[in-house]
Amino acid sequence: MGKHSAKDMSRSEARIRRRALKSRSREEKRVSEGKPPRTRKAKAKKRWLIVAFIIGVIIGGLLGFYAKPLLKSVAKVYLSFKQKQWQPQGRDREETEEALTTISPDPTKSINTLIIGSDKGSNKGETGWCRSDTMMLVCFLEKEKRAVVISIPRDSRVTIPGHGTKKINYAHSVGGPSLAIETVSQVLDIDVHHYADLNFEGFEKIVDAIGGVPIHLDKPIRDPHAGYLPAGDLLLDGEQALVLVRSRNLPRGDLDRIGSQQAFLKALIYQAEKMGNVWKAKQLLDIAAANLEMDYTADELLTLVEELRGLSLDDAQFVTAPGVPKNIGGGSYVILDETMLARIMQSVKDDTRIEPELLAELDKKFGEKEGGWIQPLRSPLEDYITVLDGIGEPSEATILAAELNLLGHQQVQEGKAKKWQEDTVIYHRREAKERCEDIQQVIPELREAKLEKDDEVTGKYNSPVVIVLGKDYDGPNMATIWGRLITPALDFGGLGLRVKSFS
Repeated sequence: MGKHSAKDMSRSEARIRRRALKSRSREEKRVSEGKPPRTRKAKAKKRWLIVAFIIGVIIGGLLGFYAKPLLKSVAKVYLSFKQKQWQPQGRDREETEEALTTISPDPTKSINTLIIGSDKGSNKGETGWCRSDTMMLVCFLEKEKRAVVISIPRDSRVTIPGHGTKKINYAHSVGGPSLAIETVSQVLDIDVHHYADLNFEGFEKIVDAIGGVPIHLDKPIRDPHAGYLPAGDLLLDGEQALVLVRSRNLPRGDLDRIGSQQAFLKALIYQAEKMGNVWKAKQLLDIAAANLEMDYTADELLTLVEELRGLSLDDAQFVTAPGVPKNIGGGSYVILDETMLARIMQSVKDDTRIEPELLAELDKKFGEKEGGWIQPLRSPLEDYITVLDGIGEPSEATILAAELNLLGHQQVQEGKAKKWQEDTVIYHRREAKERCEDIQQVIPELREAKLEKDDEVTGKYNSPVVIVLGKDYDGPNMATIWGRLITPALDFGGLGLRVKSFS
């Protein structure tokens, strides 16, 4: 039987012997397969890896309850370390602190931050302050989770303290952020509590760091100074994004460019919101700290992030300080409408909101639009439908759009097809095919419509689903639609019937 019988060994000794035999058997198998035998060091390493994994699982489970506070504490320490990098120092700090206003303790008053995009980086080797290319005042009301973003045309003709009448972008070039803050506060007649000043190089790096920004262009950009971008669905890298936000080769010059900037900002925020990677967030922070100057402390920045949680872009209004282009002495200016501007600012100061009636008036008088021909690129899975009249009967497209709205599709736009066509066609992106089939089942008049995957048509209208009504389309009237929607609610035929037993 060997050296020891089963009776001679204790249970622990027998267990150790079985383990040794199994280990020897595994090693013999490794040798027979041509593999080198494992050393004692390798075996110990494996054991420690297993132990470390088990400890990690236990600690991870315990920290699950404290993960958020822990991450917040880590973020606070890291931000405190980076704070000196982004805050102004010395005389610049004193001047900006003097220009800024202390935040009101009144929770019904907004916190106003001036966002400045400077020309610095557009010309190699330049130093010192440069003209501001972009100026936006963000007024945020934390209590109600809403905001108003006011863009100020860079060519606005204003009085700059100590420098007379100039374009507003001149203020930053001669006095830096402090004079820009003072000028904006005076022009808009509102307090400025914080500021952030970003240069071109930082802007490019931020766009690249988040993986580019998807947008849709209705028409190409051809600007001899800014550059070229084709029309269609685009994923802009940092350099291309700079072409978009800088181009002024537009019908209304700087005023139309502000629409481009606002539309791009929305697309940028949408893209940034999708980021769930902690290391990506750290990378963005490092880029921002190296290329951004602002007065926020680490604590204030963390508080701002917490306050912004829950704010939707749908709760943010984007407007432009109203004005008209005018050539004065060979220079291109925007002459601000002081009366309309005062009405906008009074609404902001009273309620951090601009009434729909005032927005409609701005649109009518100044063509106030958000983005215009530039839009955030819609996802193939987004519930957005375009209905086009291809038969010369606009009312048919309007009725179908209304029915789609009643069925719960909130984003439905209607328009006119470029040419008439015989057959009704539903164009779609690949991922939206199932949604089209569901629409066909619910709307009888579309059941015979052709389904075609066409990225060109859907890309042209920036819409995952495009329904083009042809001459074969015989749509219902609104009474029929209402009857169709109400009938299921009034179907009492099944009441009182015996329910089938599944026991």
